[in-house]
Amino acid sequence: MKQIMKPRSEAGKEYFDAAFDQCYQRIEYPKDWLDEGKQYKPWDAYVISHPSWFSEDIPEIPELSIYDLFKTAAERFAENEAVIFFDRPVTYAALDDLIGKYAAFLKDLGIGKGDVIATMLPNSLQHIVAFYAAAKIGAIHTPVNVMYQAEEIAYQIEDAGAEHIFILDIFYSRIKALHDTGILKNVITTNLKDFSSPDAVVPDAVKPIWSFEKTHVPGTFDFFENIGKFDPLDEKAVCNPRKDTAILLYTAGTTGKSKGVIETHFNLVFNSLSHTHGFRDWEGREVNFSVMPMFHTAGYLLHLLPAIYQGGTVIPVPMFDLKDAFRVIEKYGVNVIFAPPTLFIALMSRPELMKTADLSSLKLTIGCGAPVPVAVQEKWLENTGAKLVNGWGMTETNSGGIMSIPGVKAKAEAIGIPVFAETKIVNDTGEIQARNVEGEICYRGHQVASGYLNKPEETAQAFGTDGWLHTGDRGYIDDEDFVHFIDRIKDLIVAAGYNIAPVEVENAIYKHPSVAEAAVIGVPDGYRGETVKAVVALKPEFKDKVTGEEIIALCRKHLATFKVPKIVEFRDSLPKSAVGKILRRKLR
Repeated sequence: MKQIMKPRSEAGKEYFDAAFDQCYQRIEYPKDWLDEGKQYKPWDAYVISHPSWFSEDIPEIPELSIYDLFKTAAERFAENEAVIFFDRPVTYAALDDLIGKYAAFLKDLGIGKGDVIATMLPNSLQHIVAFYAAAKIGAIHTPVNVMYQAEEIAYQIEDAGAEHIFILDIFYSRIKALHDTGILKNVITTNLKDFSSPDAVVPDAVKPIWSFEKTHVPGTFDFFENIGKFDPLDEKAVCNPRKDTAILLYTAGTTGKSKGVIETHFNLVFNSLSHTHGFRDWEGREVNFSVMPMFHTAGYLLHLLPAIYQGGTVIPVPMFDLKDAFRVIEKYGVNVIFAPPTLFIALMSRPELMKTADLSSLKLTIGCGAPVPVAVQEKWLENTGAKLVNGWGMTETNSGGIMSIPGVKAKAEAIGIPVFAETKIVNDTGEIQARNVEGEICYRGHQVASGYLNKPEETAQAFGTDGWLHTGDRGYIDDEDFVHFIDRIKDLIVAAGYNIAPVEVENAIYKHPSVAEAAVIGVPDGYRGETVKAVVALKPEFKDKVTGEEIIALCRKHLATFKVPKIVEFRDSLPKSAVGKILRRKLR
């Protein structure tokens, strides 16, 4: 039986044993970080994960680009199914061929190292090809939320410096102005049906975008038509994995403007390995139900990249459909699901399907985006026989930074332990807290991103100079080294796994001529975790003349659906500080 290291509060200096030293030397963890960690007292709110807490030992981290990591898998597992998209399987060899052809097409367009390519595609084979092809030529991939409206898209395109975009044809109208004005030089389009099985099962949730007839968009390049003209590109860009940006992922900012998080090739390679060796405790290949969207960090770091590294199969889901989820799990033997609590709650809301579907293939189910209530974990285990545990992460930590390890180191009410990394809890002045005392969660490890694009002040504030990321989340560390999440210090709302900046929603509400004051908060929601509520004070002349439905309709014109308030409350005035600042915390 595997020997698990005792908590640091019990083990003391024995915690830092030979296995610990070998692990952190192997992954080249900075010595000054380790020296600092060893100075903390056993009763301090500090934990660095012990290698015995994970399913497998993590090997050395190869100095490769994320494309090279894929290429290694493609050579080892050439005939394995890499992707199943709308019931059409694609082998590693075939996927590598598509990536090579698209890379050649991009090079022919004059796109190369350091150029930024936006992608506005749902989870799909095309999106996977786009990501790896950009990495192959040294370009930077920036995925755009498919729910974004024109204003939101324009901000990301201009902030990222993207001059090229690969987009689903049905979305073209949202970027047409950027194309017409020359901000976007090259637009590449595809249709959802372009690479699906002729007898594909099309779930009800997908039909609205599936039924869109493929038509040529003037002035754009059709993806499959054009890559068919090229042989796969043999060459690949020279890459400095620790310095070169692989992907710019945009996350909500408290100022209302989203921030481009700079993820290096090394970040992505490290998490591919840590997420594989940390959690695997079964034999066979991973089959990953990839429901988290690929404009979100989880779409890459919890689904695509670890599965591909180990030669597994990814099943990209463009839109979640409850009934079809059961079919896919059963038909393809899905064994890994990372998803918000809402997905597991939704599946269990259909007891007739839970009873009739064969879910015995499930091995690893982890909640992300919000803590999974203990009652939901217990009910899931009762229904499926698979343990459902918690996880926590941010775009800045490349997704799963703190996770419970099923069968090894897990606690139902905690979010888990840092994944081959460190966590500490500090007070408002940055001093370390004692165990079981709440404070800000700080995180350090190879997962942590380089910073925010074009935002030096926010980068300095969050990332500092000592490696510690100030997360803006409140929690504590218990006597068993588990990290507990309490709430967010910052005002961000997390609804069904999406980060929402209140300021951005408020800015949309203020476009209504009747609004004198507005504040947006998150309120508890049994399904979404939180939902968006707007509290509005109208100008006197508009009192009782405006409805909540009008405010919601206005927001729909300017914001992605998930940001739109579900609740609108009218008040005569809003609570304010002595200097007139609206106090959201009072409303909460």
